[in-house]
Amino acid sequence: MFQLVFFILFTSGFTESQGKKVLCGSSDVEISYSFCDSMDHVFFLSIVPCSFSESRWKVTLLWIPKSDIIFLEGSMDLWYDAASILQWTEVICHGFDDDYSFCGTLKGETVNTTFELSGLKMPLPKGIYTILLRLFSVLSEKNLLLCMNVTLLMK
Repeated sequence: MFQLVFFILFTSGFTESQGKKVLCGSSDVEISYSFCDSMDHVFFLSIVPCSFSESRWKVTLLWIPKSDIIFLEGSMDLWYDAASILQWTEVICHGFDDDYSFCGTLKGETVNTTFELSGLKMPLPKGIYTILLRLFSVLSEKNLLLCMNVTLLMK
């Protein structure tokens, strides 16, 4: 479920990004993001508490997608201090018997959900983590629904 937050928040190769927005900050982490596509997004994300020392997070997401979410595939690339450490791709919505309430959302409808996540079980080393997240609305990288660059500054 932790991976889903990063999908919704913000996946191969960086593109030109729009202005960076600070999502939250605390004594142990600062999280910021920017969109890496040229579309305007109706998007709000909140994570409480903003700390990797906590074991439970409350996540609130409000988003109006620019395409139907019948089929949804996400990909994530993670770098630590500019070294690639993880590449991950997963089908999130299959079009039938989906696990997530936002699957089936139509273009222009509002995704408005709050859920809890378990935090990391291991401490992260200090440094800069960069996450590139991409969501595709159909089985093709030509149908980019959302692209986000997320930066975690672990203090």
